Amino acid sequence: EGQESAKIMIQHIFRGNQTPNVLLAALDGQSARQGAIVNNIVNVDTPGYRRVEVSFEEELQKEVARMRPERASDGSISTDSVDRPLGDFAAKVSIDMSTPVRFDGSNVRIDREMVELAKATGKINQLTELLIRQHRMTRSAILGRNI
Repeated sequence: EGQESAKIMIQHIFRGNQTPNVLLAALDGQSARQGAIVNNIVNVDTPGYRRVEVSFEEELQKEVARMRPERASDGSISTDSVDRPLGDFAAKVSIDMSTPVRFDGSNVRIDREMVELAKATGKINQLTELLIRQHRMTRSAILGRNI
């Protein structure tokens, strides 16, 4: 009986909390972006290579908006819409055809890629820290004490 009530309490803690899933999805997108940037850097001297870009933020924002609970006409939150899971969405990988090419046909600029790599790495670090904090808060809620 004690375990059953603890299980119910934990389910209520997690009900509707998609924050970890959203953070993980953003981390996946940033990791894909970082991989593309590293690939661009590796191919900086490859004749004819076109830089690759990864975008995912817009699709993730649409998915998060879709997950928001709906309000009933009286202003209350519809219980049917509370537990919407994060759906599948894919990062968009595209070849950059707009950046001017060099004499060898490549459009990779090492200075730009290094800046983009630093940005992506910083965002990965931020997302990782947010996931750690989310885990600590959840653990604290379950154990009933600060950790």
